[in-house]
Amino acid sequence: MELRQLKYFTCLYEEGSVTKAAQRLNIVQPALSMQIAKLEEELGQALFERTPKGMIPTEAGVQAYRLFMPILGELLEARQTLIDRSGAIGGRINAGLIASAANQALASTLGYFVEHHPEVELQLSYGYSQELIDRVLSGALDFAVINQSFQQENLHRRDILDEELLVATGAATRLRLCAPIPLEALGALKLILPSRRHGLRMVIDQALAAQGLELTPHLELDDLTVIESFLRRSDWISVLPATLLRSGLEEGALRAYPLAAPGITRRMVCVHDSRRPLTPAALLFIDIISKTLATALNAIHFYKEGALEDSEHELK
Repeated sequence: MELRQLKYFTCLYEEGSVTKAAQRLNIVQPALSMQIAKLEEELGQALFERTPKGMIPTEAGVQAYRLFMPILGELLEARQTLIDRSGAIGGRINAGLIASAANQALASTLGYFVEHHPEVELQLSYGYSQELIDRVLSGALDFAVINQSFQQENLHRRDILDEELLVATGAATRLRLCAPIPLEALGALKLILPSRRHGLRMVIDQALAAQGLELTPHLELDDLTVIESFLRRSDWISVLPATLLRSGLEEGALRAYPLAAPGITRRMVCVHDSRRPLTPAALLFIDIISKTLATALNAIHFYKEGALEDSEHELK
């Protein structure tokens, strides 16, 4: 039994398709099929039932997956430890990020890797939190940076950032409310928010529901970058993560106002399948993007304090 066969078997088990598993492993389908056949011959029993809908694991296949996964994880971790004794960081990172994390921190994180670790291959994609979780559990992603914490078996979580949500307007918009803005006042504002399938909207709705409140925004749009751009040239108002507003505040194109207690905070976390240890390259990527987001968040406090002073002046 070879390490390669274990990798091929677990990948096929998780994908349920020879085509998808071969694509994920970056090999041709006959090579995958041959190794699975050799493994089945060695074990003396079929691990999959070949059907028109895909590869369905047999009872022996299910048991083999449960037995092989811990062994495979330990072998891969041991191999990586030995490789990394040289001090060089290489390999491939396949990560998923919610757009609000990617837009703010990804460029500088990529810049760091290109300069300091050019041998690391990066493949990054965006998505909704639940979609990214599904891809992590399927093995398509090494890890994902998402909103909040979803309870899921085999999912390991690492906290990245606790971030305050702020009421955001264009610089020319005069908000006739004294900051900090009460949560119950949000319903009367001309709001544009993400739709209910968006992780950020879930955070907002959950926080308001805890106070017996509910929002029905006039406009819904899932691209937070477009919302931020729309605020700059209109009199609409939104509730957005502080880090997303940084450039607009620095340019003087936006204003941001804090919410009154208890406020609304979103927790950004990194999740990965606990059965698959992260490589040193992946751990470094997570560390760099975490520090970048934290730096951006610290820069917001100056502008928030200025908005408090502006709102008091406007109402006098």
